[in-house]
Amino acid sequence: MKNLALIVALAGLLTACSGSDPGSSSSSSSSTGSSSSSSSSTGTSGTDVSSASSSTGTSGSGSSAGSSGSSGSAGGGCTAARAQLLGSVDAVSSGAVTALGDTSGVTTLYVDASAGGISGTGNNPWTFIDLGAGAKAQVTDVTSITSTAWDLALKRAVLYTNGGSGGPGQGGAALIAKDFDAVTAADATGVTFGTERFFDDQCNPRTDATGSVATTFSVPTDEAQYVYGWYTYDLSTNGLAPTPGTWLVRGAAGALYKLAIQTYYAEPDGSVGTGDGGTYAIKVKAL
Repeated sequence: MKNLALIVALAGLLTACSGSDPGSSSSSSSSTGSSSSSSSSTGTSGTDVSSASSSTGTSGSGSSAGSSGSSGSAGGGCTAARAQLLGSVDAVSSGAVTALGDTSGVTTLYVDASAGGISGTGNNPWTFIDLGAGAKAQVTDVTSITSTAWDLALKRAVLYTNGGSGGPGQGGAALIAKDFDAVTAADATGVTFGTERFFDDQCNPRTDATGSVATTFSVPTDEAQYVYGWYTYDLSTNGLAPTPGTWLVRGAAGALYKLAIQTYYAEPDGSVGTGDGGTYAIKVKAL
């Protein structure tokens, strides 16, 4: 298939057990990429890159996230598979989540989801965020499965919501082609929110075009343009840049937010840095 060689190359870069991911060697936030692969217990992995489909927004063994089935639910029958796919670290992330400012209800967050860096991904937990509070939720990989105290989970280049396979909440997400400042609650009318579904009915991982776990943030996909969900990949810099548009995110309790990822390479003050990625600057506002 077209760009298969690129995807295989990305899969090699993103092997979760070695902790690497797309954009990890970049010194810029102006490009795109994909998230980690491998089915070891790392928190970001998937399987079967060779089965990815081209330029469709759905790929891998189950492709993009959709409505959850019985085995796809957070408390369903895929407990062991979930631990292997997403990790099961029973500790709260040490990564900082800091509100950098609040202007007219728009909060800018610095989120350290670097998970110990390239070599530490498999041993570090996800970072969970309470979007309403603009703060880190004090939950672990283990307790998140039954908690509605969080809305968004991040680890390196992978994000998911608290709904379906993600958690017991009402969470979901959808990308709309509109600038952040122009988005209102009315824009959610008629929008179909994706729901996390990490496994098929046989507990096989559902993966995206890069071999990573497929989430609501894995779409849209356009391999010809190197678009892999929330980010686009730049071959020249091995960097990730946010895909244009604004994310509508439904929180665990059903609250609606608009969200824009500004950079994957943020410094603690929100400026763009030159690190290995996994540190986000995110704008969020309740709708």
